[in-house]
Amino acid sequence: MEDRLRTRYMQQTLHLALKGAGYVAPNPRVGAVIVKNHRILGRGFHRRFGAPHAEIEALNDCARKGHDPTGATLFVNLEPCCHHGKTGPCTDAIIRAQITHVEIATLDEFPAVRGRGAEQLTENGITVNVGCCEKQAKQINAGYFKLLRTKTPFVILKWAQSLDAKLDWQPSDGITDSSCRWISNAKSRRHVHQVRSQCGAILVGIGTVLADDPLLTVRLSGKRYQPRRVVLDSQLRIPMESRLVKTARETPLLIYTLTQSVRDKGNIVSGLQEYGCEVIGLAAREKWVDLEAVLTDLGRRGVMDLLVEGGAAVLKTFAEQKRVDKFMIYIAPILIGSPADVAKIDFGISYDQLHDITITRFDTDILIEAFTEKLEL
Repeated sequence: MEDRLRTRYMQQTLHLALKGAGYVAPNPRVGAVIVKNHRILGRGFHRRFGAPHAEIEALNDCARKGHDPTGATLFVNLEPCCHHGKTGPCTDAIIRAQITHVEIATLDEFPAVRGRGAEQLTENGITVNVGCCEKQAKQINAGYFKLLRTKTPFVILKWAQSLDAKLDWQPSDGITDSSCRWISNAKSRRHVHQVRSQCGAILVGIGTVLADDPLLTVRLSGKRYQPRRVVLDSQLRIPMESRLVKTARETPLLIYTLTQSVRDKGNIVSGLQEYGCEVIGLAAREKWVDLEAVLTDLGRRGVMDLLVEGGAAVLKTFAEQKRVDKFMIYIAPILIGSPADVAKIDFGISYDQLHDITITRFDTDILIEAFTEKLEL
């Protein structure tokens, strides 16, 4: 099969894989496409943790449509599993289906797999190729791979800024309508909600909660995955009447505070717990909640991708402590000016410290995405 077609079919597996984002954690995002004589016989993706894997879904799709996968090629963005977990080995099902060729974008790093899946297929006479769209495959499962290696989530720092690197308008700017106070445009904000729906958790600092009273939910049409909401609140100042607290039973809310604050403010902790919030007391680092402890706890909970949305102090802390894996910066073509009380981003990170930089346009806004580490291929 020519490279152009191989790439096209593999791109479809990547698109399918993202449909399971959020629901499948801590499992990887996987899609599969079965092709025979340049015709797609079946498609599938891993829908939720504990459900059939993408390869099984694609084979079931073939069966529903009355197609025979014998002699077909299976495209999958991650190496098929060869062990018993929540489900049986996908390699066994592939062999039974008499598929003769398997295209794998990237090998799995899970200890029970690590090349053994590809090896088992080869030993049973199946031709296996690895590497088509490998970089993209590693990027969409960057959180899965990092959780395997470090037991902590893949951290994405996201913000919107003006051309002069300001993060917010001020009342003195003469803007009174809250709908006009956004820096980014409607298309950029919609994209943010798509990004949220693909992450296991969204994190902000208490300053953002007090200033904006955000919901931190995904607000898109149709059924969408709702990530956990996370607040860093060292002194436990979150208001009981905040929208985050009031919706904690609908969408989980984790509040990370200092162990001392839990001891000193037991009545506040009890009140928050009655609303359904989970309050976690952790050790301090320079009088604030220790980020390493936060990330370790989120990793223990199976959070693979953490979206950090601010405010400026939280963003800067993550950057200074080198707890960032990816930047997402939405830049709008506006100048806010120079009031001293306007938050501004200045991390002092140079271009040569970033990798795999991409630029996307949303009408007048641009989105810059960049990784802090080069992907190993």
